[in-house]
Amino acid sequence: MKTYYDTGILLKLYMGEASSEAVQHFVHSRGESLAVTDLHLSECVSAMKLRAFRRECRDEEASEGIGLIMEDLKSGVLRLIEVDWPRTWHECRLTSEKFASSTGVRTLDALHVATARLCGAQELVTTDARQSRLAARVGLRVIDPTRRRGKRNV
Repeated sequence: MKTYYDTGILLKLYMGEASSEAVQHFVHSRGESLAVTDLHLSECVSAMKLRAFRRECRDEEASEGIGLIMEDLKSGVLRLIEVDWPRTWHECRLTSEKFASSTGVRTLDALHVATARLCGAQELVTTDARQSRLAARVGLRVIDPTRRRGKRNV
């Protein structure tokens, strides 16, 4: 896997947000399936249902977004990859220990970066500033598709 997309990018693809159009353009221009993990899927379900709870969308819209993700998994638009979770959590802890005080990353940021690294990604696509700083510090190329047409932003 060359590219790791964080959950925020997936949410922009499946639920309308201010930057969804830029993210959709970027992802479609790449013409590749997106590798996802159980972490992505769990976060997407939780985030979509949380939006319904907060009345930011109807529950039916959240369920529709989840359904679209499941359809894209079946069709190959999204590709579920296996992750060695014990090893990934260990890497997450080491990464946090080394970089959290200088980057301000949270556990999920470090977990995504650790997952990307252990899955062999060379670049991380995210709009999250803290996650971007951490990814750059560990040697990943960082791309924010909402800025300068997907150019490197760190």
